[in-house]
Amino acid sequence: MHGSPSAGDTGGTVTSAPEESRSSGLVPGRVARSDSPARFSDLLQRSARRCQKAVDCSTTRVWIARRGGARLVGQEYREDLAAAELRLARGEGIAGWVMTNEEPLRLTAAGPRPAFRGPTVPARAALAVPMFRRGAAFGAIECLDPRGGRDFSEQDLETLVTATESIAFAIDNGLLLEESERRALEREVLLEITRTLSAPLELEEVIEEILRTLREVVDYDAAAIYLLNYRTQALELRREVGYPSGSEGAFHLQVGQGIVGWVAKHGEPLIVPDVRRDSRYVVAREETRSELAVPLIVEGRTIGVFNLESDLDDAYHEGHMELLRAFAAQAAAAVERARLTRELLERRRIEKELAIARDIQLSFLPKRAPEIEGFEIAGTTRPHDEVGGDYYDFIHVTESRLGIAIADVSGKGIPAALLMAGFRMSLLAEIRNEFAIRAVMRKVNSLMHESTDRDKFVTAFYGVLDAKNRVLIFSNAGHNPPILVRTNGSIEQLVEGGVTLGVLADARYDERPLALDPGDVLVMYTDGITEAESPSGEQFGTQRLEEIITRLAGSSAQEILDAIVEETLEWCGARGQSDDLTLVVLKVKP
Repeated sequence: MHGSPSAGDTGGTVTSAPEESRSSGLVPGRVARSDSPARFSDLLQRSARRCQKAVDCSTTRVWIARRGGARLVGQEYREDLAAAELRLARGEGIAGWVMTNEEPLRLTAAGPRPAFRGPTVPARAALAVPMFRRGAAFGAIECLDPRGGRDFSEQDLETLVTATESIAFAIDNGLLLEESERRALEREVLLEITRTLSAPLELEEVIEEILRTLREVVDYDAAAIYLLNYRTQALELRREVGYPSGSEGAFHLQVGQGIVGWVAKHGEPLIVPDVRRDSRYVVAREETRSELAVPLIVEGRTIGVFNLESDLDDAYHEGHMELLRAFAAQAAAAVERARLTRELLERRRIEKELAIARDIQLSFLPKRAPEIEGFEIAGTTRPHDEVGGDYYDFIHVTESRLGIAIADVSGKGIPAALLMAGFRMSLLAEIRNEFAIRAVMRKVNSLMHESTDRDKFVTAFYGVLDAKNRVLIFSNAGHNPPILVRTNGSIEQLVEGGVTLGVLADARYDERPLALDPGDVLVMYTDGITEAESPSGEQFGTQRLEEIITRLAGSSAQEILDAIVEETLEWCGARGQSDDLTLVVLKVKP
C-alpha cells in the first residue's frame, strides 16, 4: 500500500497503477476484489492513450496527488513501452505548477517558460492541464513532444482541457470505488486478524501470524518484531524478514536507541520518509529508504515494537500509521496473552520441579530423631524457598556411636540443593570408609574442590557421639560454632577444625574430643538463626541465641528447639525469614 489512499489520507490521494498493484494488500483468494488494482491501472492507461491520440503526442503522464497533496505520483506512458512510475514533491515540475496555479499550461519550443521548482522535463513542447475534484486540483495530465516536430497549438490545449474534464470525472469515480473497496478490505482483514489472534497460540506462532497478516494490510520490504525485556530495558528481536545476513548487529537495541528504540521510549508511532536524513536510523539494510515503526501497547505499557522498512522514498503516510495502530492493538494483546501463558506454564513447570526437588531433599533428612540412651536429640530445618541449601543428619556409625552433621551450602534454591546432595553423598561415602573424623573432612573437602566451581562451598560441622563414654569427637569446617551450655552456666563455642569445604584443595582438618556432663546442652545451627533480621534490619545474633539456651537449659531438647525457632520467627515479624533455618539440639540427660 505504498502511496495508496487509506484512512486518514484525505487530500485527494491516490497512486499510480503499478505502485497500487504492488502494495494494495489484497489477499490471495479474495477473488471478488482482486481485480481492483488492475481496473484502476487500465483506467489510467486508457486515459493516457486517449490524450495521446487527441493531441497526437508521443508521451503522456497522469499525475495524482497523495499525502494530502504533499507528494505527486505520476505514471508515464510512451508509445508501447510499459508504464514507468515518477514522483515529485508538492509544487515541483510542470504538473506541480499547473496544480498550484490551477490553470492549464502550453509550452512551445521558442516561447517563454515559467520558473519551475524541482526537476523538469527537457521536452521541446508540452501541454499540462489540472484535474479537479469538488473544486480542488487532485491531479494533472501532461502531454509531451508532439509528433512531426511541431509545437502544440491552442486548439490542442482546448482539446486536452475538454478531454481532461471527462477523464477527471472517471478517475475521481475510480478513486472513490478504490477507496471504498480498500476500506472494506481493511475491515475484513482486521476482522480476520482479530479472529486469528484471539485463538490460543504459542508466542512464536503469534509472531509468525503478525508478520503474515501485516503484509495483507501494508506492504514492506523488510520487517522486524521486537519485544521489550522489562528487566534489562533491551529490545529483543523475536523475528525478522527481509534483512541480509550479517546485519545482526543492528538489532541489538536499548530503549531510546534507533528509530525502534525511540518508539519504545515514547510509546508513539513514527514515520521516517527518508532514513538517510534521520540520525536515529540504525543501518540494517542499504536499500531501505523509508520506515514506519509502531509500538505494541497493552494497558498503557509498551511491550514491544514492530518495524517496517521500504525501498521506496516516503512510502508510508498517516493512513498507514492509523491502520497499523488498530492492527497493533490486536497484535499487542495477542503477544501479551501468549507471553503470559508461556510464563504461567513455565512457572508451573518450575513449581513442579521444585516440588520434586523438595521431596528428594526431604528424603535426605532424618524422618525422626534417634533414641540414644542417656541423651535427648532433636533436629529441624525450615527452608526459605521450596528447596534450601541447609542440611542436617543423624548417621549410624556403630551400635554405640552416632554421627551428627549440620551444613550450609552457598547459594539458594535448586543449585544449592544440588550442591547439598553432592556434599551428603560424599560425606556418607567417606564415613563408611574412615573412622577418623579429620580424614573424613579432608576427603570430603578434596571431592568438593574437584567437583564444584570456585564460588561454591560448604560450611559443615561433623561430630561422632560416643554415647557410652559421653564424648563428642568433632571437626568444624568453617561453620557457625555450635554453642555448648554447661550445667554450671558456662558457655563454650566449638570452633576447632579447619576451613570451609571446597575452598582449598589440600586443606587439613583437626578433630577434638569433648567430654559431656549430665545436663549439658549443645545447639548446632546455621546462620539463618543468628542472621535473621527484624523489620528494622537488626540481626538476631549469637547473644540472643545463647540467652534462650541458658534460660531453657532445664527443658527437653525438643522444647529448646521449638523455642529457638519460635523466637527467631517472632524476631523476623512481618519481614519473614530470609534464609534457611536449621537446628540440632543435643542434651545430656541429668
